[in-house]
Order: sequence, then structure tokens, then C-alpha cells
Amino acid sequence: MNQDRVSIAVEGDIEDRISVLPRNVIDCILEFLPVKEAAKTCTLSKSWRYIWSELPKMVLDYEFCDELIDESESKFREVVDGIMLLHMGKIVKFDLDVRVEDLASYTAIDRWVLYVTRNSVKKLHLRISNIGDRTYTLPPCIFHCSTLTQLKLARCSFKPPGSFRGFPNLVTLRLASVTFSEHCVIKAPLLANLTLNCCDGMQYLNIVSPVLKSLYVCYPHSYIALNCFMNCKNLRDLGLVFSKVVDNPNHDHRSTLVKFLGSLPALEVLLLDSLFIDLLSADVVLSSGPPFMLNCLRKLSLSVDFGKLGHISCVLQLIECSPNLNELEITVNGTDDNIEAFVKCLKMADCLQLPLNKLEYVSFYGFASPICVEAFAMLFIIQARSLLRIFIEQPLGTKSSKDLSGLPRASPKAELVIS
Repeated sequence: MNQDRVSIAVEGDIEDRISVLPRNVIDCILEFLPVKEAAKTCTLSKSWRYIWSELPKMVLDYEFCDELIDESESKFREVVDGIMLLHMGKIVKFDLDVRVEDLASYTAIDRWVLYVTRNSVKKLHLRISNIGDRTYTLPPCIFHCSTLTQLKLARCSFKPPGSFRGFPNLVTLRLASVTFSEHCVIKAPLLANLTLNCCDGMQYLNIVSPVLKSLYVCYPHSYIALNCFMNCKNLRDLGLVFSKVVDNPNHDHRSTLVKFLGSLPALEVLLLDSLFIDLLSADVVLSSGPPFMLNCLRKLSLSVDFGKLGHISCVLQLIECSPNLNELEITVNGTDDNIEAFVKCLKMADCLQLPLNKLEYVSFYGFASPICVEAFAMLFIIQARSLLRIFIEQPLGTKSSKDLSGLPRASPKAELVIS
């Protein structure tokens, strides 16, 4: 009997400890639970009955939605409608990741998005996959939601209404597989982070974002006018990764890229794939030296074809115009067919005057062109006085790794890592 009383007392004590936690702590705990499990907490006690329905973050992830849709799409719509009906208070974040087929589900999604935008949503994440050829078109209410600070969209059609005046409070915009079918100007005076991945119709896109700090454009299905970003003087992080040269009626890829890079005085991180190295190396302006300086650049990540001498010259000139470079990453493509010309290029007088005083980390990725990688690595080992680590993705025990290990090093702290 006494043991039962002790047990009950302990259980009651545990319940009291949880119940008296600050509300924001309880909310945080529930947010880590799957939606279904969090909903079950309403049966714990009277004090817990409405806590779940007042959570400011509503995350309907793919696993939750797919489990319901496996039963039926109508069941999925019914459950989410119920969640919306029970919810009380503001919704700070709404995350929906779902694969649907019925047009009725698109109508339901419009209804849910309207609900959250009317409840002052700040973070809106939508990933609407479809089984057929239909693409979900964003409802007008999204474009009239002035409270948005973060907008992440995937597999949607972006068609703002004529009354669209921009997103006044948006800080982060990430679009993946989003389609633009007509001219679109997005005014976002506070936008700091922009990612465009596998988007289509970007020739219609014009983004006005004077305080932009991070820009990544990856694998576009159409060209994007980089000149709309030339006034982004605060841009610090830039990544351009294209799988091919997309059609541009003006054929001004090279000059636009050079002007664009030259317009970014605060740039600290730069990622360029081999296509852009091609464009830069083909520009006649580069033959007389770097046409711009990247004085703030700290990290440079490049995809380079060591079989093309123009790529090597371009890389060297990018290093030359980056006197404060701290980290260099090179993903290697190509072959060793031009090894003699490659080595000759590295032995030119200009290479001996590269500004390597701040360079601490150098990495080579990819197993292509091992002899060229060795020759390039030698340049940094011998000249970089601040070098701390040079990494080469290469099988252990190769001749090149042994040769590099025996080289005199400009930096006594330099570590050579072969993996």
C-alpha cells in the first residue's frame, strides 16, 4: 500500500515537473515530435488539452502526408482540414511537403495557405509534388502576405497577380524547380539570401534586392540576367553552377560575368563551375590581366578542367586578383594530355608572384589529372608561407604523393593529406 502511494506520488511529481515548464519550452518539445504524436498530448490532462492546437509552428512533412495519402487523398484533406479547424492563435511557420494527384487537393492546399497567410505566417515552406503533368500554381494570397520573412518553394508555378508589390519583410527566398512563365519583378528590400535551383523561365525574372548577401543559382533551365544583381554591393557569398550554356538572345555571357564579378566589392565566398571558368578564360580582357579585384575574397571553390590551358590561366588570374584568399578548393576534371604545356604555364614568372601570403587551406577533389594536380600542388607547397593544410583526393602510395611529401615547404606548419 505504501509502495503504491509512493509510486503515485512520484508519477504526480513527474507530471507536475513537465506541466510547470515554461510554455516556450513545452512548445519546443512538441515541435520535435511527429505531428501525429504531438496531437496525442491533448489527452494527457486538461492543462495539455489545447497546447498542441496553439503551437506556432505547423509542420506537415512528407512522411505524415504520404501515410494519409496511402489511405486516400480525401482522408489526407480531411485530417489537415481538421488540424486547421482546431488550431488557435498565430502560425509563425507552415511547412507542407506532399505528393498529390487530385485537383481537389490543390484546392485544399489553396485553402490552407490562405488560412496561414491570414494568421501572420512568417516562414512558409511548400513542396508540392504531383503524379501527373499538372503543376501547382501559387495562390494570390502568398503574394499579398506582408509578414513573410522566409519563403521556400519547390515544384510550383510562380505567377504573381498584377497587384503584386513585392515582399517587404522577406529575408530568405529559396526556389527549387519553380517555373516562371511571364515577366516578374520581385521587390524585396530586406532580402539577404537567395537560392534558385533548377528553375525554369528565369529570363522573365528580375529581383530587386539591394541588401542581398548570399546568391546561389544552380542548374537553371533558362538563362538568368545577372545584370539585375550588379547593384548588390553587399553580396558576400556567390555560387554559380550551370550544367550547360543556356540560350541567351544577347550572347553576352562573358562580358556580363566579368562585369558582375567586378561589381561585387564585398564578395567573400565564390563558387564557379567549369562552364563559368570556360567563359572567363575565353574573355579577351583576361589576357592582359585581371579586369577586377576581389579584395575581400576568403574562399574560392572552382570546378576546373586541367586538360584546358585556358582554365589554368583563369584560375591563376582569379588567385592573383584575390590577395586575401584563405581557402582554395578545386574539383578536378579532364586528363593529363597537356601535361608539358601545363607545367610550363605554372613555371611562368607571373606564377612566382601570386599573392599567397594569406592562403592556409588548399584542397583538390576528384581523381582526374593526377600529374597536373601534383604540379599545381607543388606551387602552393613551395610558395604559400601561411599554408596549414593541403588535401589531395588521391589513392595512397602513388608516386605523386611520395614526391610531394619530400618537397621543401614554405610553411613549416603545412600538413599534406592524401586520401
